[in-house]
Amino acid sequence: MSRRRAVVLLAIGILATGLWLMPSADVRAQTLRIGELAGLTGGIAPYGTQLHNARLLAIDEINAKGGIRVGGTQYKLQLVHLDAGPPGEAVKVFERLLTVEKLNLILDGAYSSVEYALGPVLKAKRAIVIWSGGNDPATTVGVPNAFRNHFDGGAPFMKVNERFLKKMGVKRVATYGQTGHADFKRFVEEYLPKVPGITVVATEWHPFGEKDFFPILTKLKGLRPDAVITHGFYTDGLTMMKQAREIGLFPGPVWLNQYAAAPLMMDPANRRVWEGSYEALFSSYGATTEPPEKSKRFAAAYIRKFGERAFGSWAESGYDSAYILAKGLEKAGPVDDIPRITAALKALTIDDIPELLLPYKPGRIFDAEGQAYPRIVVAQWKEGKLVPVFADYGD
Repeated sequence: MSRRRAVVLLAIGILATGLWLMPSADVRAQTLRIGELAGLTGGIAPYGTQLHNARLLAIDEINAKGGIRVGGTQYKLQLVHLDAGPPGEAVKVFERLLTVEKLNLILDGAYSSVEYALGPVLKAKRAIVIWSGGNDPATTVGVPNAFRNHFDGGAPFMKVNERFLKKMGVKRVATYGQTGHADFKRFVEEYLPKVPGITVVATEWHPFGEKDFFPILTKLKGLRPDAVITHGFYTDGLTMMKQAREIGLFPGPVWLNQYAAAPLMMDPANRRVWEGSYEALFSSYGATTEPPEKSKRFAAAYIRKFGERAFGSWAESGYDSAYILAKGLEKAGPVDDIPRITAALKALTIDDIPELLLPYKPGRIFDAEGQAYPRIVVAQWKEGKLVPVFADYGD
């Protein structure tokens, strides 16, 4: 072997060894743990499960593309979730995420009552929470490190409902909601009675898990309302709707549900129960008959991974929350500088994140109070599907 050939082979060997020992991009990437206060049990489970699954899917996608790059460091994301439980328990679980798990970037999958309980606690913590469920805007007010990418259930949602009722020619309204929903209480007791041309003929309430709606439904039938508005968890709504049909209250008035119910959250027999009624508590087109192409692809990926059951309109807000946090971190720089991350999140626009699925109002995603404004959709149940009939930002 010539000396020249030996040198060449030695160089090739050294190069090959160097390449073998050089860490891959995956090895070099650090792991950034993201917390989730998940809603996987109790009445919120049909909604919280969607959020959780969709976030897992989004994080898988982000990691498959190499993760996120923050301040010159590459990170793969890991979701660490704990089930929130009821409001009192949720505060303890939140504290565990902060102190035991050592996490300060948290995604939430619980309902408004939990968010009310967490607000004062979160305000004093070095942490950020993005809420993608619930819709009571008061829960982010005065809490600079709280964000919600779900729609505003205050004035915008109330205006959308008012505009839809007027579109349908409604003048006499009866309401029947689940106790404990502060935003709905304000809507039926403070907002609706002041709407010109609309008279509220009854304001009724029921506890979660109610089984006997017959007495109140019979009362409402006697009042002959043009519309009945309901609010709560869809599991109670199914029982109510079955009983309304049984006594002949429905079909009849415009029946406007605020349940965030969607076809794939239930079996075909239960889908038929809603036939002819309307659903207003969502901002998603993905769960309707008119999904955009991005939502179609997302739904297909979700169903492949998790199956059809549980897919609903909250899945898209959960998916979006993971991308919003990821982009906020990239814009901010350090992954542990909460003030900078907070500022970066508030500066994000919908153009910064092409992966977003909900139909957000153009411009910045969040207002000064950390509230987002996706378009609110009203759809009618037809042949087991949700057909959009009205949509508005409520501004």
